[in-house]
Amino acid sequence: MAHVKKSEYIRISRTIVKKLFDSTCFGKGSVYINVLKSAIPREDLDKVEIVLDALVKQNICCKKKKDHGWKYYLNMGRYDKIMEIIKENGKRSIIPILLML
Repeated sequence: MAHVKKSEYIRISRTIVKKLFDSTCFGKGSVYINVLKSAIPREDLDKVEIVLDALVKQNICCKKKKDHGWKYYLNMGRYDKIMEIIKENGKRSIIPILLML
């Protein structure tokens, strides 16, 4: 399993949340991991599942089992945190703080 640095985690999680938000994946709409991997650079592809598992543990993303694998979507109960992740920029990020909780 690949080790994910804090900076990589922030970058990848922001990309995943933005991709889910742009695809309007809020429960009914959900996407497979292959769609999410299309937005990630090649060198970080092996880290996507680790970051997705962390986002699921934080209840920012949810997943459901389907015929062809897991589908991911955003948790509308955490809409405020989702918007913070999407709008944030720079070195100060809320994602590591959420992970510590």
